[in-house]
Amino acid sequence: MDKEPKKICLIVDCLSNGGAEKIAARLSRALSEKGFTVSIISLRNEISYEYGGRLYNLGENESKIKHVKQFKKLLNLRKSYKKINADIYVDFRMRNRFLMELILHLFIFKTHKMIMRINNYNIHYHIPKHQLFYKLYNKTKAVVSLTDEITERLNGLYKFKNLVKISNFYTNTILDLSNEQDNKLIYQDYVLAIGRLSNRVKQFDKLILTYKDTELFKKGIALLILGDGPDREILQRLIKRNGIEDNVKLLGFKNNPYKYIKHSRFLLLSSIEEGFPNVVLESLAIGTPVISFNCKSGPSELIIDKMNGLLVEDQNFNALRENIDLFYKDLELYNYCKQHAHKSVEKFNEDFIVNLWIELFKNSSF
Repeated sequence: MDKEPKKICLIVDCLSNGGAEKIAARLSRALSEKGFTVSIISLRNEISYEYGGRLYNLGENESKIKHVKQFKKLLNLRKSYKKINADIYVDFRMRNRFLMELILHLFIFKTHKMIMRINNYNIHYHIPKHQLFYKLYNKTKAVVSLTDEITERLNGLYKFKNLVKISNFYTNTILDLSNEQDNKLIYQDYVLAIGRLSNRVKQFDKLILTYKDTELFKKGIALLILGDGPDREILQRLIKRNGIEDNVKLLGFKNNPYKYIKHSRFLLLSSIEEGFPNVVLESLAIGTPVISFNCKSGPSELIIDKMNGLLVEDQNFNALRENIDLFYKDLELYNYCKQHAHKSVEKFNEDFIVNLWIELFKNSSF
């Protein structure tokens, strides 16, 4: 690239709820503060995260007719893409529809300007299952992996010459927000789980039943769950059927989950798979230890067992229950993990990770 790239466009499904969307919003703010001209193209009208730069919201005023909506969105995407005329486009979207992605690459995207981010261990959420996309992605400026495990999987299936690893990051803003006063939280004893209410991935239904068998439940220490999603009613029925309405609370999506993290004893993650779980990183950065399955991928790069949390055999719910009880009973271990939580993730701070993005933008070797 002859000149230093200054115009950056981030392409997202939306700017709400999801971890990839949160990182896109954070990156847009950080790049704007560093003098880049930043644009964001959002395909859906779901905007709750604070962002930097100019937003092109393609989800506004959508047609009720599915095919008309899709056709107009493609036209608007093409129009916005050309109008922005960025030096580099970073694609955070889900990209698992073969025909749609083919159309985008043939008629809208300039492949050499694209950076394709792989947000999940299930890489085919972001790369359609066809060798054509291996060839297309190899011609992009970069394919960005979040973790060593995702990198290893990509290398096992493809041989991308432009593969780089850039993890998620936390900001000092979340530390400030975590100190927001809330007397209801300060005087309540609870543990916390956060995520989209999708039992297929987050397994909150199994987590609730596991919690019911722990010492926490017996001692009246609540389980609070933050987030919205398609399985909310299923979870509400499960809680009611087990008579644990006073112990398990579904609190919905919160603009400031960090004060909940701050005052929680510890955070729980029971996912079947992840990419790079922001909630684990944020919890540790705030100083709250984590108990998590060692699922693919991310927890093992954040949690050092019995140093800043507990890393549990993947999908072993009996072991999860035992580790929850261990953290409750062994206060010396718990306090040791709490003491070391923040320092353990300092390498994922905003300045360091954002500079990796900037170096990637400047790198002309791809």
